[in-house]
Amino acid sequence: MMRPLRQLHRDERGVAIVELAIAAPILACLLMGAADIGNAFSRKLALEQGAQRAVEKVMQTTELANVQDTIAGEVAIQADVDESQVTVTFPRYCDRRLMPDVTRDDETGLAEGEPCAATETEGHYILVVVTDQYTPFFPALSMGTKLANGNYMVQAKAGMRTK
Repeated sequence: MMRPLRQLHRDERGVAIVELAIAAPILACLLMGAADIGNAFSRKLALEQGAQRAVEKVMQTTELANVQDTIAGEVAIQADVDESQVTVTFPRYCDRRLMPDVTRDDETGLAEGEPCAATETEGHYILVVVTDQYTPFFPALSMGTKLANGNYMVQAKAGMRTK
């Protein structure tokens, strides 16, 4: 009885199958994680491209709507999001210092406020921030901090200097 057990202990047939059985779940998890991360990044790029196209469009024309509505509407079309997920701001900087707005033209979005010092360069910008939620294909795998509904927050920004 002991002799067959010793022979079985020394037998190397089937070792590759056992090793594959141990490694296969690990490799599958890596592949699923890579697929989810790739799809989430693809969604982020779609949001970013939508925001960039909207900024480009508003620089060409605003037609009948104001700047904020034009950008939000264009991002909603391009990135397949709701307009409420788009935030448009018009920051004003003196060199690298963010300046508070005193008044703002509703039509153009340009702000006037405290003037910059003579040695500082003033810059007006359009900043578009788009937020969306990404639903993973494999929710059991964790890629970071999840929202309460199990989705992940995806955010993209695009901006342009206007003056």
